[in-house]
Amino acid sequence: MAEPRVAVTGLGVLSCAGRGKDAFWESLLARRAGISAIACFSTEGLRSRLGGEIKDAQVRSAKAYARQTLLQALADAGLDAARVAPERAGIALGTTQGEWLPIEAALDRRARGGGAAALQKEAFPEFPGSIPAAVARELGWRGPCIALTTACAAGNFALAYAYERIVQGQAELMAAGGVDVLSQTNYAGFSRLLALAPELCAPFSKGRKGMLPAEGCAVLILEELAAARRRGARVYAELLGCGMSSDAHHVTAPDAGGVARALEDCLRQSGLEPGEVDYINAHGTGTPVNDKTETAAIKKVFGPRAAAIPVSSIKALLGHAMGAASALEAAACCLALETGVLPPTANFTPGDPDCDLDYVPEGPRRTSPRVVLNNGFAFGGSNAVLALAKPGFADGRAAPARPRPSLAITGLALVEDPDPLALAERLLPDKDLGFMDRAMAYALCGSAEALRDAGLDPARRGDRIGVALDTSGELENQLKYRADFLGGGPSGIEPMLFPGILPNAAASRTAVLLGLKLLNESIAGSFPGGESALACACDFLSRRGQGALLAGGVWAAGEGDPSGLPQGAVVFVLEPRQEALARGARIYAEVRGWRESFDASGKVEPTSPRLLGEAVKRAAASPGPIEFRARGLWGGVVDLTLGPAS
Repeated sequence: MAEPRVAVTGLGVLSCAGRGKDAFWESLLARRAGISAIACFSTEGLRSRLGGEIKDAQVRSAKAYARQTLLQALADAGLDAARVAPERAGIALGTTQGEWLPIEAALDRRARGGGAAALQKEAFPEFPGSIPAAVARELGWRGPCIALTTACAAGNFALAYAYERIVQGQAELMAAGGVDVLSQTNYAGFSRLLALAPELCAPFSKGRKGMLPAEGCAVLILEELAAARRRGARVYAELLGCGMSSDAHHVTAPDAGGVARALEDCLRQSGLEPGEVDYINAHGTGTPVNDKTETAAIKKVFGPRAAAIPVSSIKALLGHAMGAASALEAAACCLALETGVLPPTANFTPGDPDCDLDYVPEGPRRTSPRVVLNNGFAFGGSNAVLALAKPGFADGRAAPARPRPSLAITGLALVEDPDPLALAERLLPDKDLGFMDRAMAYALCGSAEALRDAGLDPARRGDRIGVALDTSGELENQLKYRADFLGGGPSGIEPMLFPGILPNAAASRTAVLLGLKLLNESIAGSFPGGESALACACDFLSRRGQGALLAGGVWAAGEGDPSGLPQGAVVFVLEPRQEALARGARIYAEVRGWRESFDASGKVEPTSPRLLGEAVKRAAASPGPIEFRARGLWGGVVDLTLGPAS
């Protein structure tokens, strides 16, 4: 039976360049930038004073941005939220920092002498997983509900997650995208890394100086293509697939090889040939290194034809909206497919020999593209590329092969050492552990121990190993960062502390230090036992068909944590059963099925992080499959079917 195809039927957009898809698109085609002097916080002592601030926002809140944009997207799709089948509708949102402003305020109070318990009590309800949960609860939706925190690629990761839920039949409709709110913390961090443009952001230009942070939200309505056609819906595009990779290179600098692997994986997963790509919406941040790296990766994948593919970046007009960036760009891709017009790269000056592609500098270009790619790359080397096509393009084409192999758990580790930093130094004495907090140390130790338990050596097989971690709670580096800022101003911040305060830091440092190149994915602290990460790993490997993934959960909230959860990490190694058998690995259990849903009742009864590991061991000794249910911190539910090795 053919798997469902996925259509984009609604667009919701909130950006500094326009509220709503029409105003947004008009601004892009008119090259009307939403960049202005920042008014929501002081920029004194920083490298720039400009950014993509939404001036007319009544409430500067990620939850408010997500709610209004999702409702806008539903209306655009011709859907009434009250008439959507609640058990078959879900939400996936990507974010870099989540609901950061109240956390930033709580950190500042703690830095000025407030109590640790007060900090955790104020910060806990604002962790990233709370954003989609708040919207799902208001709508009463009970389908999959998740926040992806893979930094600036998070919007694409959320869209890929939503795509997989529909393809696997776990949802009929998914609202997916990204959201972030402009913050002083984020802005100052990029300033200290010398990544801000003092004035114009000019992607791919000679003499470009950097990027300009922004805020916003974009939500795309995804549904089964057949269902959309039956109801006569307007179809903007068909989402053909997504490619992912991990650079395993550096916490801030990109790697052309990693970016190229994501592009190649996207073509493979989408059943496309390089010659079928008509346009690439670039990540295009405007920093010297990023733009040259992205150009090199495109040339590596497309060869001589790269020069003939239009490539443009809309960040000169929108700024870099962090976790919302790739979602906003996905919306632009859909509008390009619908209108037959490519958005330009504004502020472009030719002459950089490392950036010599066709960047659509002259203004909007009418070309009637059929297939477009949307690039999203992040700190720590998380890469995700989407392929979208004009409606009808894939009709009659053979669907790409989906291996859907049996999946086996071949390694597991539970780390609850009260001093994970000391443990990391003992386990990995040759690694650079600078600027590492407890969450990163737990993740690194758990991953190293799980690989050892599985008999996998990342030094020999790192290109076939990836990581997906559910992490949240640690505020140690964040507190130091804000204390340094308050005490010494922007110059008081240690530049390399900034990447370590982001929710994707644990997975990213693990990928970089262990050399894991297959995947680097972060999930927003909903399941400290790793159940949601394990489900995401199952998605990836069932689609990819080969390789191994570390999947687990980390909880390191520390003193004053109101959740009552134990501190530590639980990490599993998951791989196709046939690969495990071929290398003679011990199989603890097989994952026979997985499903995610949401309890909209508002009850928060998180499952102990230790229980999944115990269930895996029970399954190994069971004569048949067992069912395991986990509940997350914000109402998420994961159901797993585990069985003995067959």
